[in-house]
Amino acid sequence: MNVKLRRGPRGLDVSQRRRRRAGEMTQLLRAGMSGEVGLVKRSQRVFLAGGAAAMLAPGGGETQMAATAQALQELGVAARLWRPWEDELAAGDVLHLFGSLPEHLVTVEQAQRRGVTTVLSTIAWFDVASRWHSGESLARRTWNCAKVAGRRALPWLSHWRRDLYEAVDLLLPNSQAEAAQLAEQYDVPEERIRIVPNGASPRFAAADAATFHELAQVRDFVLYAGRIEPRKNQLGFLRAMRGAAVPIVVLGDPVPGHERYFEACRRAAGNLVQFVPRLAHDDPRLAGAYAACRCLALTSWFETPGLVALEAGMSGVPLALTDRGPTREYFGELATYASPANRQSIRHAVLAAFDSPRNPQLARLVRERYTWRAAAAATRDAYRTLV
Repeated sequence: MNVKLRRGPRGLDVSQRRRRRAGEMTQLLRAGMSGEVGLVKRSQRVFLAGGAAAMLAPGGGETQMAATAQALQELGVAARLWRPWEDELAAGDVLHLFGSLPEHLVTVEQAQRRGVTTVLSTIAWFDVASRWHSGESLARRTWNCAKVAGRRALPWLSHWRRDLYEAVDLLLPNSQAEAAQLAEQYDVPEERIRIVPNGASPRFAAADAATFHELAQVRDFVLYAGRIEPRKNQLGFLRAMRGAAVPIVVLGDPVPGHERYFEACRRAAGNLVQFVPRLAHDDPRLAGAYAACRCLALTSWFETPGLVALEAGMSGVPLALTDRGPTREYFGELATYASPANRQSIRHAVLAAFDSPRNPQLARLVRERYTWRAAAAATRDAYRTLV
């Protein structure tokens, strides 16, 4: 798919629309300051939307979308999830899309025709290793890796991601590292990027471990939480932990299409490993899992930085995290890190976290900097630069 979205409503291209908006706002502010008109403050009307099939295997992106919508409402923004089968798109001031998906191109084009501002939370990471371990066919992985290398060398080449990133009015990556990749590989100018960090709910700061004990009948365990798929690297983690005398809980469901990977994980698991099906994000047993565990492991091929790490960190749970993606940007020296390609590295990081006490400094960092309210405030401020 290679849709060129260069034209906006009434024949204006994207850059012209932005200049026109800036000029109109300047005129309005001047008139207001001179007393010529009265400025009427109205809450922005925001629709938030993910991919059409997002809820078939909900993960961090879907949680981010729903939590952002709720937190924006608490800040007084008229925001809610978009229901395209009943909501007229033109009724919104902002359409906020989540995920770098080719299907968003058509939606952005329709929003432009109706004069609706479009914002994209990219939720993306671009490196060869993550593409190679996607779980796709050998031919597909080889081609995807070649494209990553090609975009680094020639960022101006046409691609649906480049078309999408150029078409929307503003990009909201979750980290400086992700923003740098957008600039390097897709030539996105700095002024079209606003960093909006991921967040976690304060309810994870104080949870009842007993709710999870009733479900799993295990205490003081290593928790590995997330959708079961090659990118999350559960198989590499389980192979690295073979023979370690620590109980392990793998929490999550296999992503559709990755059932064989799930079976490989089950075969690699030792006697001390339990598999627990996915728990809904608002299920108190999920918070109970963080309260009950001894440490959280998340040694994926990349994370941005992983919502479960923030949720566990809310109560100071020791973290053993991948060194791919912006994990260090978020947690600094308050976590242990592992290379997902190195089993010895994974085992060392997990056992070091397992032997560590809960960290009040980590809990304070997450509670002060990485709440959904803080993320929503940054999102609202980003909207205000456009509307």
